Amino acid sequence: MSDRARSACIAVMGVGMAAVAVALLLGPLRDVRAQGQEMPWWVLVPLFAAAELVVVHVQVRRESLSISMAEVPLVLGLAFAAPAELVLASLLGSLVGLLHRRQLGLKLLLNLGLFALEAALAATVYHALAGGADPVSARGAVAALVTVVATDLVSAALLTAVIGVRVGELDGEVLREAVTTGLAAALATASVGLLVVLLVRTEPLGLLPLVVVLAVLALASRAVTSLSRGNARLELLHRFARAVEAESGVDPVSAAAMREARDALGADRALLVTAGPDGAEAGRLVLDDDGTVRRAEPGPAAWWAPALAGRDVVADGGRDDGVDGLAAPLRAEGRVVGALVLEGRPHHLGAWSDDDRGLMRSLAGHAAVRLHNAHLLDAVRAEADAAEHLALHDPLTGLANRRGALRAVGARLAERPCAAVLMVDVEGFTDVNDALGHDTGDALLREVARRLVAAVGRADHVARLGNDELAVLLPGATSTEHALLLAREVLERVPGPFRREHMTLDVRVCAGLAVAVEAGVDAPTLLQRADTALYAAKRERTGLRVWDAVDAVGSSRRLALLGDLRRSIAADELAVHYQPKVDPCTGRATGVEALVRWHHPEHGRVGPDEFIPLAEQSGLIAPLTTLVLRTALRDCARWRRCRPDLTVAVNVSARSLLDPGLPEQVAEALAEAGLPAGALVLEITETAVMTDLDRALQVLHALRRLGAHLSVDDFGTGQSSLAYLTRLPVDEMKIDRSFVAAMAASAPDAAVVRTAVDLGHVLGLSVVAEGVEDAGTLEALADLGCDAVQGYHLGRPMPAAELASWLARQVPAPRRGEPAAAP
Repeated sequence: MSDRARSACIAVMGVGMAAVAVALLLGPLRDVRAQGQEMPWWVLVPLFAAAELVVVHVQVRRESLSISMAEVPLVLGLAFAAPAELVLASLLGSLVGLLHRRQLGLKLLLNLGLFALEAALAATVYHALAGGADPVSARGAVAALVTVVATDLVSAALLTAVIGVRVGELDGEVLREAVTTGLAAALATASVGLLVVLLVRTEPLGLLPLVVVLAVLALASRAVTSLSRGNARLELLHRFARAVEAESGVDPVSAAAMREARDALGADRALLVTAGPDGAEAGRLVLDDDGTVRRAEPGPAAWWAPALAGRDVVADGGRDDGVDGLAAPLRAEGRVVGALVLEGRPHHLGAWSDDDRGLMRSLAGHAAVRLHNAHLLDAVRAEADAAEHLALHDPLTGLANRRGALRAVGARLAERPCAAVLMVDVEGFTDVNDALGHDTGDALLREVARRLVAAVGRADHVARLGNDELAVLLPGATSTEHALLLAREVLERVPGPFRREHMTLDVRVCAGLAVAVEAGVDAPTLLQRADTALYAAKRERTGLRVWDAVDAVGSSRRLALLGDLRRSIAADELAVHYQPKVDPCTGRATGVEALVRWHHPEHGRVGPDEFIPLAEQSGLIAPLTTLVLRTALRDCARWRRCRPDLTVAVNVSARSLLDPGLPEQVAEALAEAGLPAGALVLEITETAVMTDLDRALQVLHALRRLGAHLSVDDFGTGQSSLAYLTRLPVDEMKIDRSFVAAMAASAPDAAVVRTAVDLGHVLGLSVVAEGVEDAGTLEALADLGCDAVQGYHLGRPMPAAELASWLARQVPAPRRGEPAAAP
């Protein structure tokens, strides 16, 4: 049924009720006269008007108990007025109240018909039951009470029918609630009416104290109701704020705002309208009955349109569409961005009041602030996701890059220690590029990538690591033999003809396979092993090579270095150099990072990237970490005599991070140096944590309880995600030098750095940028709000004595906007 048809049906019901009242007056009530003494009918008019105006509403969320004194003039009219006079007085008095409450149109017609029917029906029932008895007799009193009950039941049934027509279905629960909430109040006020009848008959002067008592009670009730309503609205505002702030994201916040506003103001429906830059409606979010939110396209100009122009809107049902509604604008940053809209209201809650409008404005104001913050957070997340996607994917093939591969392999190793990686190289790729051009070479790479994806069935298990090297994760491998079988099945599907511009090329590949079957192998190690096996396959021309323990050493040099490293650690022959961490705004050093150096007596300087993996693989990492930790804390203790705020950072390897004895080792080193735990920063990598997340978290929390600071190193190259970052008990994150060094020349890398700084600060972390090689990069990081920076532009790693001199020579620059200090 359409809205117009429903309105017509309700109008017919109102006219029908009036017609029944006239029929009763012309039929059973035609010859009925007042019993006993008569009262001028016009005396009842102000009494009916007062009863309609003085109504006490006790509301709890969407339920309301309305208490009026309408039964008092009704009982008086039954006792002292003729039926026609009673109906006339009821209509005139109620009309005054309805007009005062601005109930016009269809509502006015319906209510007048209902009041006429109630009065005529009450007169019919009363005179039939009283049978001419004295109104103050037992029979007259019982007749009056029964009449009130019968009239209220009929009225509740009729109102339920009207509501059913309005909403499209009949609900017996509405009738039950109307009867249970109104019947007790009606009997009470009817009893007051009988008391008034008795006083009129026996002691009219007794009406004066009764009127005073009723007036005082009415005023007190209104005051209590007003105070209770104020407290209730404060509670509603508090509950609304709590519910909205508990959500994150635009849609959840919108759903909470609509749900709480609908329940707080007793509406049937709620929606949130968004405004475009021109102020026109751009879209709608509609709250369904089951609490879900759906999006709807903008419709024709609606009644709430003025709210998008910044004005409150009230629809009181007097419009052609018969809508009851309330709308308030949503303002953010000085402009209207939408509107919060409520529609429909149960009849027993009455019309929208000024208090309702004030509460709606408060709710809309709070919702607008929270939605604006949610929009900003979603924008930051979207930018972070986009930057993360750029950082983790290869633009040529669309597959993961090396960072993405590290993430995928690390996630696999976090689930279970067994995993296999197949490293694939396209043979003759350089010749294709040189002879046929890079376009053909790129097309060849895309075709090989497509074949690999088809072979494993999942694009997220294939990555391009650089140039013509691709990696394939074989997660189903359960052993080296099984992994070798899977690898051969994949490689069988890659070779074959590749047609390009009337030319056919023969695609050939070679591969290296590495399998992790024991705990403690992290993603970088597994990829390094696969790369080593691939190098061996290319050197030996075997097509497929499986990494073994011999490859871990690689050569007689590495075997010799391993023995020399063991002796050098035992003899404390390794040196620790320090690179300063500087505040980019002042140039003042806030801390240093300890970096281990090894000068071999025969081979000269051996890089950390060569001997630290040796220490990891051979079990020497624990004594090496102890050596660096004790040396760094001892040197820091000397520097802090003049620079008490200086901190020292020490890197912690994956194996050390899984050692439950690490916190005790750190505590002993701090006690030996006489330093507080806050002077030490322990730098960890995300891939190291993901080797065994649960064990690593236990060690990290123990270090945090000790008081040491924790820093995530090389952020952006491992499992860099909000999920992992928020789980780790860290204080600092370091942006990898590969992004920082390329900021000036690469927009994606600059976006990654900017997003990383913003996310770090949102999470309450200090942000350090590595790889600052020039003044431009330093200035850009200062503008982004980076907390500290490192790099050759500020200071290279240096021995402890040289660093002490460097610190003594420091003259920090003034912060921006401050005058320079005299040296």
